Amino acid sequence: MENIIIPIFVSCIMPVMIVFFIAQAATKKSEQKMNVMIKAIENGADIDPNTILAVKSKVTSVKERLVNRLCGGIILTIMGLMFILAAAFDLASFSDWGYYPGFPLLAAGIGLLVSFFYGMKFLKPQIEAEERK
Repeated sequence: MENIIIPIFVSCIMPVMIVFFIAQAATKKSEQKMNVMIKAIENGADIDPNTILAVKSKVTSVKERLVNRLCGGIILTIMGLMFILAAAFDLASFSDWGYYPGFPLLAAGIGLLVSFFYGMKFLKPQIEAEERK
């Protein structure tokens, strides 16, 4: 029975729940923002039109993008290693299917880590220029 339940949970139910919780948090944040905007309008405060349209700048620094790559690379690499190790040591039913998600996750994680280290090497002048500003 666990040979069926664990793969279904990991590959179907868990991603759906993660997306659901992220969407729910974004909706709650948007509602809170709107409540603050409504109170500000009722009190007669000047409001920036960009705030009403929820236009926010997506400009991120080079360093921030590289750190995001590093974080993603570490997480994906660890997840891939855990799937592969669980399959290798025959934990639960992972020996049947644990290698399938393990190797792609490991490859994606290593790819992000490599892009982080090469990015640090080649984008060093840009990072230093941003830090001077």
